[in-house]
Amino acid sequence: MLLPDENELLQYLTENYSERKRPVKKEWTFQEHFNFPPEDLEDMILDLFTRYGIEYDSFVLDNYFEPEIFWWQWKLRKQWQERQLKPLTVEMLIESAKAGKWLYD
Repeated sequence: MLLPDENELLQYLTENYSERKRPVKKEWTFQEHFNFPPEDLEDMILDLFTRYGIEYDSFVLDNYFEPEIFWWQWKLRKQWQERQLKPLTVEMLIESAKAGKWLYD
């Protein structure tokens, strides 16, 4: 576990997850700037929680991202289309790293 350093976290995100190594900014949302398939996104979030020692028991990925829904789950797709997803920002991750636990939800 690394001690939370905002600049190190931003640099880590830039080097490992930013498209074309564009410098990551605190105000970026994961939905807008990290466009990964759901399984890769989950791996990314888990990597960040683990690397920065963030307790994530209260984190619910489905509050922020639509799950992968297959064509035969059309009823479930309709339910998700009506759902309002919350924004997930880099700053939320930084603040949670400083606290050592997920602060939101």
